[in-house]
Formats: sequence, C-alpha cells, structure tokens
Amino acid sequence: MTARHALTAAAAAAALLTLSACGSSDDGKPSGQDTAQQETKQVKATAQSYVTAWMSRPSQPEKMCDLETKAARPNYSKDGGSLKGCVTTYTGYFADQKPDDTALTVSIDHVQDIDASGAHPAGKGALATGERAGGEPFRYALRLVKEAGAWRIAQSEEADGEKYTHTADPVADLLANGS
Repeated sequence: MTARHALTAAAAAAALLTLSACGSSDDGKPSGQDTAQQETKQVKATAQSYVTAWMSRPSQPEKMCDLETKAARPNYSKDGGSLKGCVTTYTGYFADQKPDDTALTVSIDHVQDIDASGAHPAGKGALATGERAGGEPFRYALRLVKEAGAWRIAQSEEADGEKYTHTADPVADLLANGS
C-alpha cells in the first residue's frame, strides 16, 4: 500500500467514525441534536395537522380536539375538556361554515422554546402561516406542550394588526401576552 492509499484509507475511516458519532452518544442513545431535531419535526407535524383541520372548510372538530390539550379545549370549564364535549362545542361553532374546496396551504416555522406565561405552561412555540388560494394570508402563533406523551396545542394567538405586520417572528411576544 502506498502512502497515498494509506492516507486515503485513514481519511475514509475518520469520516466514517465522525458520521457514526453524529447520530448517537457513547451509550448508543440519540444525541441532543438528534432529539431536538426529532422534537421539532413532531411539533411542526402537530401544528400543521391542527391548523389544516381548523382552516379546512368545513373544519374538522374531531381532529382539532384530539390535537389540543384538555385545558385548551373550548369545553374545559364545562366538563374538564372531554373529547366528546370538545367535538360538540366546535361542531356548534362551525355549524354555519360553507364548504370550500379552494386550495389551502399551511407552513410551520420559527419553532422555539417558550416560557410559561399566565395560565399556560412552558413548551414550544411555532408560527403557522397559511393562505387559501385567492385569499389573504393568515398567521397564528401556537404554543405546544407535551400531554400524554404527545405534542398538543395549548394556545393559539392570531398575529394580526399593525403591530405584527412587519414582524417575521412574533411567536414569543404573542404567546407571552395572549389570553
């Protein structure tokens, strides 16, 4: 083996060691970076599903309720946020919706850690931006927390008005100052 081949083999071995170390710690568990990336993917998927269910026409109360924390459900003060009561409440709220098959696009970004505020626990914040074809775009800041081992929506605040028109990332401010 020539010196050049030996250096190439050594470089390849070092690259493989580096790549294998990226995905796990010394004990074989996922690294902190992998865990954070997985958590971000889960938060985005939950937020995407929730906003799509909410903004679809007709809205999908069953899916919305399943993705909310019990305390965030509109029937929390009546029956402790039961799934059945939530679906009934949202079905009433959306009774006058007219079906609309116009294309809806929703994107989720600005995922970040959010401190507890008011009645809301600490968790993750995300910005949902959506638009129905031919309509005005909309933005909502969402607070997500872990409940029963899954990410659930605990708070949503609309990013409307002049204050947030030119603010790319209003998530922390909206969730800290919202209801």
